[in-house]
Amino acid sequence: MKHLLTAAIAIVPLLATPASAATWAFGTPGSAANVASKSATAAGDGATLTAVARRFTPAHTTALTNVSQLLSTTAGGAALTIRTTVPGIGVTGGGDTVQIDTNSASLREAILITTNASQALRLTGLKLSSVDANDTLRIYGVDALGALTSIGFTTGLPARIAQGLDGAASFTSTNANGGTVSLTFNNPVLTPYFGYVFTTAVGGDVSFGGDLGQGYRLDALSGYTVPEPATWAMLLTGFGLVGASMRRRQRTVVA
Repeated sequence: MKHLLTAAIAIVPLLATPASAATWAFGTPGSAANVASKSATAAGDGATLTAVARRFTPAHTTALTNVSQLLSTTAGGAALTIRTTVPGIGVTGGGDTVQIDTNSASLREAILITTNASQALRLTGLKLSSVDANDTLRIYGVDALGALTSIGFTTGLPARIAQGLDGAASFTSTNANGGTVSLTFNNPVLTPYFGYVFTTAVGGDVSFGGDLGQGYRLDALSGYTVPEPATWAMLLTGFGLVGASMRRRQRTVVA
C-alpha cells in the first residue's frame, strides 16, 4: 500500500506540470528537393512528426471539418509533394513552389503534420519564413477520429503572421516582406491533437492588403507531446485503486 501511494504521488507532478517545449525543425540543409513526406525528430523529446502536402477545394470561407477533405480524392483532396529548402518546407506547384500558398480560388494547399499513434501534441509556437506583411495563418487540430477543429487566435479574421497573429502571439521577425517570423502563442493550444493542418486564413481569390497572394514556408514548430489516452486511463485507474485502498484502511481503523 505504501509503495503504491508513493508511486501515485510521484506521478502527480508529471500530470500537473507539462514537459518543457521541444522544437521540431523541418528545414533541410543542402539543395532543394521534392519529397513525398518530411519527418522531424525533436532532440530530448524523441517524438517524430511527419509532414505531407495536400490539396483541398473548399474556399477559405468554408471551414474544413474532417481530414478526409484533404485525403480523399472524392472529397476534392489530392496528394502533392513537399519542397524541401532552407529554411522551411513548402508545397510543389501552385503560385509559389516553395510555399504553402492559396493563390488559387479552387486549388488550395496545406501541410498536414501528424504524430505517431501513441502520442498527441500540444502546440505552443511556430517558426515561418517567406512571410509577407499581409500573409495569414489558419491551423486545424486533428483528433483521433480525423475531425478537424479550427484553432482560433482572435475574434476576427485574418490572423496576420507578421503582426503576431493580430496580438495572439508574441513574435520576432526579420524583414517586413519575405522574412522569417517566430511565434509563441500567448495562449498555447490546451487540447493535444494527433495532427495539425496548416493553411492560410485568406484565399488567393480575395484581396487583402492589396495583395492577392497568400503563402509562407513552415520552418519549425514547438510544443510537447502527451501520452496516448490509454496511458492516461491506466494512470487514472491507478489513482482509483489508491483511493479505494485508503478508504478500506480507514474503515478498518474505525472498526
